[in-house]
Amino acid sequence: MYSISYILHIVGIALWIGSFAAFGFLLRSIVKKGERLDDHSFILEKIRRWVNLGILPGLFIVLITGVFMILQFDRDSMPFYLSFMEQAGTMIILLTIVFVSIYSRKMGKKLNGAALKKDKPLESLALMYTNFMFLSAALSVMVIVVVGLRII
Repeated sequence: MYSISYILHIVGIALWIGSFAAFGFLLRSIVKKGERLDDHSFILEKIRRWVNLGILPGLFIVLITGVFMILQFDRDSMPFYLSFMEQAGTMIILLTIVFVSIYSRKMGKKLNGAALKKDKPLESLALMYTNFMFLSAALSVMVIVVVGLRII
């Protein structure tokens, strides 16, 4: 069971970092190009859907498998890198789920033409969305570096 959890955990992390980096660069290049994002609403909606239906549930699986695997260790003699992975990884995943979900919903409303409380242009929402994706991916890479180096 531990092996299956480990494989799901690694696959989920790879999808998380890879998708967020790829989608972030794609969205940022569309915004920086200077074109109206309304012309690319199909692409924005597909990215938003994949993040909501693929990546965020995948993050929940990463969280569950990580908790399952960390419970297999003795809590008293756990090295720093494992407790860092547990605490920082959990916090990053939870904050990612919250903030990316919020901005994904705002982008969806804006794409559907609904009014927002604070009316912002679609370009600024997309940039904020990419910033959260890049931040999440960068923080997760930081956790991977600490765990990979086995910092005690």
